[in-house]
Amino acid sequence: MKRFFHSKVWWINSVGIFLALSGCVTPDERNIFRSNGLELGCAVGDVTHHGAVVWLKTKGPREVKVLYTTDPEWKTPQETLLISTNAERDFTAQVSLENLTPHTRFLYRMLVPGKKLGPICEFVTAPLPNDPVPVTFVIGGDTRQNFRPFSIMEFMRSAKPDFFVYLGDTIYADKDKTAMTLPDYWAKYGENRRGFTQRLLGSTSLFVMWDDHEVENDFTKLHRRMPIGRQAFFDYWPIRHYAAEEPFRLYRSFRWGKGVEVFLLDCRQYRDPRAKTMLGVEQKQWFLQQLAASTATFKFIVSPVPFSDPRNDKWGEYAVERDEVLRKIQENKIPGVIFLAGDVHHAAVSHMPHDPSVREFIFGPLAAPMNYKISKLEPRFEYFHEASQNYGKITVHPDRPTPLVRVEWFDDSNTLLHRVDIENDQYFTSPAQ
Repeated sequence: MKRFFHSKVWWINSVGIFLALSGCVTPDERNIFRSNGLELGCAVGDVTHHGAVVWLKTKGPREVKVLYTTDPEWKTPQETLLISTNAERDFTAQVSLENLTPHTRFLYRMLVPGKKLGPICEFVTAPLPNDPVPVTFVIGGDTRQNFRPFSIMEFMRSAKPDFFVYLGDTIYADKDKTAMTLPDYWAKYGENRRGFTQRLLGSTSLFVMWDDHEVENDFTKLHRRMPIGRQAFFDYWPIRHYAAEEPFRLYRSFRWGKGVEVFLLDCRQYRDPRAKTMLGVEQKQWFLQQLAASTATFKFIVSPVPFSDPRNDKWGEYAVERDEVLRKIQENKIPGVIFLAGDVHHAAVSHMPHDPSVREFIFGPLAAPMNYKISKLEPRFEYFHEASQNYGKITVHPDRPTPLVRVEWFDDSNTLLHRVDIENDQYFTSPAQ
């Protein structure tokens, strides 16, 4: 059977090459044997109810455009203008799609002129801010390259999420041959973007934030390679750019219907141990103002490092600023605030300092070593799991008489580990089934 199979493959390939070279097929048929001129699949991020940012990478310098549609038959797709890729950004590019229809599934693919069309990928736009539709998203971080192929991402894809929140440590630049130059950092991203990562990113959108391993363990704004690692991060992820005076701004928020607003905090490039600040002046002011002004039923604060962790490099090292944030939330009586975090390589429900009624939900790692240095006996833990890689699935129901958030942890075999339901800022734990 194996001999027959190989013979059949050889015959198909031989006939295909002969037909393509002999001119006995149409241009469309010849296109089957061409490369699409692309690398590393699709990715789309920072989606709003009317826009999205598409990421792409070509094989060498190319002109390329994005085709997109809501029609599965692709009868009348829209297309962007041609853009050029170059070596300065490792032949990557971000393309903005605008004037999209809210709460709609879009198909998209890339086209390099003269090459085969790229693979079809998809995403859904956000609902309008007052639309009380259910939302499901997955969350996790920490993907070290020697743990590839990141098969847990296939389970995340099977959850059919509206979007994926990537919590940081998307590469480990300081492990398995330390990255020193910009091409070194690019190569790390290229390693991690193949296989199951491609499949997940091709099926949904993502909102990505960095943590320390995108540069080096526990780095702050003072690290000499921070600008290099930051440039590589922007080159390899679909991130919406802000005004020219903030070309490297990563902190941002996004709204997903009536039920959800997510605040992504940058806990690295403004972190200054001399000034005892994690966020820096501008980011902290923006965050506290936007959080207080949010009309979403639930406000998810995404911090790559945990607020509830008392150790160095976590919010415990910046306790004055941490307590200021927690106090402002309490003083302004902001309802529906939910804290999400990663980095520490264990899953947990952890009580906040000074107010144990407030919990933080910790996820991961997706694909990295587990943390065996932290004891599950620490009083702050209501739930603790350090036995397996894991991801989070969060479902929001703003359409119910009593709005509900369900937080679930799944391990690397997709077994449910733990579940917490939140109604009216009250937490209800149900056993894993």
